[in-house]
Amino acid sequence: MYQRSVEVLIVDNNSPFTFLLRDIVNELGFSYDHRRYSEIILEERGSESLPWFSKVILSGRRTGSSNINAANSTVIKYCYARNIPILGICYGCQIIALTFGGSLRRLEKPIKDFGHVTVKGDNALVFDKQRIRVFKSHKFCVSRLPACLASVGESQTCSNEILLHRERPIFGTQFHPEASGTDGKNILANFMALK
Repeated sequence: MYQRSVEVLIVDNNSPFTFLLRDIVNELGFSYDHRRYSEIILEERGSESLPWFSKVILSGRRTGSSNINAANSTVIKYCYARNIPILGICYGCQIIALTFGGSLRRLEKPIKDFGHVTVKGDNALVFDKQRIRVFKSHKFCVSRLPACLASVGESQTCSNEILLHRERPIFGTQFHPEASGTDGKNILANFMALK
């Protein structure tokens, strides 16, 4: 039987921060496979076909593209069907919401700065903290959640800063934990610790 060989697949959607993701995952002691969105080939033969990864992180992106959207939605659906944990970062969070039927809104002006997120109760990504300091770099945010997703973090600019799926290990952060210092590294460590 084919064995999984790495702990996380990092899907690179042309984010300028992907190298930070790789560095933190490596520093945390986990193995990873880093692939551009266009290099992802998932076999859809059924649940008996095991992937080469145990978790997935979807990076942010610089520019929009229907090819990036299609590739990421395919990964999300594949992982959903197999109960594989996913963490979507910035764009990754947005495409999770869109894939399940949510919607986005354009901000009045793009954000590229540090800010605070209020955590609305303990969750698998953040616990024992009610406020975290994060780095934001986006011009869209999730505005309407589908029924399967819940918001567990909010800020002055976005009411859906941290998302989780109600039945599957699927998470999203509108901000960039990989560029957020200690609080962001803790989020990545908590995601990687999921079983």
